[in-house]
Amino acid sequence: MSADEARIELLIDVFDLAAQRALALGTLTPPQLVAAVLEEFSELEFLGNNRADYVLLKAADQAALDESAPIGDQLAKGDRLILAERVPTLPNGTSAPSRPVYLREQASGKVFQLHWQPAIIGRPDQDHEHNARLAVNLADHPGGQRVSRRQAQIGESGGMFFIEPLSSNPTIVRDGQGQNFPAQSRQPLRHGDVVYLENSQIALKFIVREPGAHQ
Repeated sequence: MSADEARIELLIDVFDLAAQRALALGTLTPPQLVAAVLEEFSELEFLGNNRADYVLLKAADQAALDESAPIGDQLAKGDRLILAERVPTLPNGTSAPSRPVYLREQASGKVFQLHWQPAIIGRPDQDHEHNARLAVNLADHPGGQRVSRRQAQIGESGGMFFIEPLSSNPTIVRDGQGQNFPAQSRQPLRHGDVVYLENSQIALKFIVREPGAHQ
């Protein structure tokens, strides 16, 4: 059997990029196909590189593929799939943001999906409630030990996003014009702003995914 015969022609909705044609090996498992899709569409700033954050659904019935079985056993030529984010159970006392929002660590390209708000930026500690709300865990970053456990949090009010400091460790908002605004209290946060953690020199770009916008 040739390589072409071993492949399945599929259509994949990659968020607002609908019906993207793919020729995928039938021996791939869904997580392997997810990894290939993330690599192919890495120019989308809101896409991360952790395949465990995503799931493939059948467009016909929204059913998730069996992740342990090859796609060749589950799909036929022309089938349409949807790449979707896994949405965890929201921690107590939080709510989902009105629009999909993310922080992208500028040096590594790692993307943190903010599925709830308020979303804490920092590191884990012994407080279970704090850890549950920790949406941006920087403990493994090379400069992470200089990040406060409760560095700052991102919230939403009236459809507008803001960042609020939780420690004396400086947090700065850098806007699209390169101007810096120390977050001494609630500071407005807009798409494209960069949250800069001064002591650790970590820069996190704030991304709002608007329907129909390819970012």
